[in-house]
Amino acid sequence: MRERDLGTAVASVLAWAGAAAFLICLLVRKIAPFPRWDLLSCLAFTAVAFLVWWLRAAGRWRSRPGRVVPAALGLQMGRQWWPPLRLVYTTVAACALLVPFFLLSFSAEQNSPQLAAITQRDYRYAPVTITKIHHTHQNSSKTGTTYTSEVTVEVPGHGKHGKALLLKGKATASDPLTTGDRIGGLYAPDTPSLGIILTPRRHLASLLGGPASPGEMTLLALYSVIPIALFLICARSRAQPMTPESVLGGAPGRRLRVHITGGAAGQCLTPPDPKKDSPDPDTRLSPALRLASPEGSRDLFIDRCLDPRALAALLEGRAGWLYWAPRAENQADWCVGALLVLDDYQYVYGLTPQGSADLPQGEPVDLPLPDARPLRAVGPYALWQPAVHGPAMYGFGLGFLAACLIVAGVDYDGGPLLSLCFVSAAGGPATGLLLIQRRRTVFLQRLSRGPDETDVRASGLR
Repeated sequence: MRERDLGTAVASVLAWAGAAAFLICLLVRKIAPFPRWDLLSCLAFTAVAFLVWWLRAAGRWRSRPGRVVPAALGLQMGRQWWPPLRLVYTTVAACALLVPFFLLSFSAEQNSPQLAAITQRDYRYAPVTITKIHHTHQNSSKTGTTYTSEVTVEVPGHGKHGKALLLKGKATASDPLTTGDRIGGLYAPDTPSLGIILTPRRHLASLLGGPASPGEMTLLALYSVIPIALFLICARSRAQPMTPESVLGGAPGRRLRVHITGGAAGQCLTPPDPKKDSPDPDTRLSPALRLASPEGSRDLFIDRCLDPRALAALLEGRAGWLYWAPRAENQADWCVGALLVLDDYQYVYGLTPQGSADLPQGEPVDLPLPDARPLRAVGPYALWQPAVHGPAMYGFGLGFLAACLIVAGVDYDGGPLLSLCFVSAAGGPATGLLLIQRRRTVFLQRLSRGPDETDVRASGLR
């Protein structure tokens, strides 16, 4: 775990630029012959940028001193406590990556060997008449119901006075099709054995190498509102600048002179959730900074995304004041919000037990504090924890490889391998995120049992 520098910041921007270029290529040219070299180039660019980010975030590629970039989106001058934003950013990123994934699925569904064969010949698009309906399948989903029918249609033949042809194809509509209905079709009059692709005219441009259809663009635009709205709603509210006054909230507070001695993990108890009927406190295994004072030691429970031992190593020996406000209605072992303000005016936000006989109680503090200066949050960090993130990278790697195979045109006639690639492209990253949560819990459980040489190596202290 190390502080984000110029290299990690630029690498992150470039990786997202590659993803944006991937989406733009699909929007401008939805369907093209496989392999899609434009899309493969975007994926390769993103992979290289991510590799650079990983090398720097893991400390394998050292950055020069004095190149720290303390601020990021939503983190004005580095004053806000940034860890709560990580969940927001992860959710926004997952929603944003679904946009090119959906468009890629639309592209792969329609980019068939039949389409490639027809467009390589003297193709024609014309209104055709349904002469026979062989069978109809109803497709029901949350967005509505559609009907897919296998039909025989009558189409104009080759030349001006060519004999009409009877071709088979599949058509999808919002209402059941009937004999005599008219629909647009793309076919090669001189090669009727290729069949016909039945599609509305609004989709024709995308089938012939043009941009996505207006309907698809509208659907993706409406979906894109979700991550944008999520960021605008949560980014500011979840990362507010911290001060002792904001944490104590006007209640009688206490402070304790402490210095950081190490990292640990333990059970953090918070008041019961009012939405639940249970009177028991909420209990969560959380990382913690071990704080020592002349009166004894205290734990400051911090956000789960932080590696406590790596953070303690970065702040080792630093001293400051720990502020918290006990609440009369809480039990002694329940935790309340606390702020550790270091002597260099950096701070760490967390939770600490409000007080019992075996914990140092500190001294009363009157607010506002004299000589209060603007505080800067410790960090932010480019987080890479080998024990937590390393195994999960296999899931992300599987999803990335599956996406590469899709745009390379593997089994693009709709076979089982293509379906497996789509499942892997969506399921790989999802599995990776779940595995990160699991590995983090395992790491904290080991840490709560005490120091261990294996854990020290796995924690990735830099």
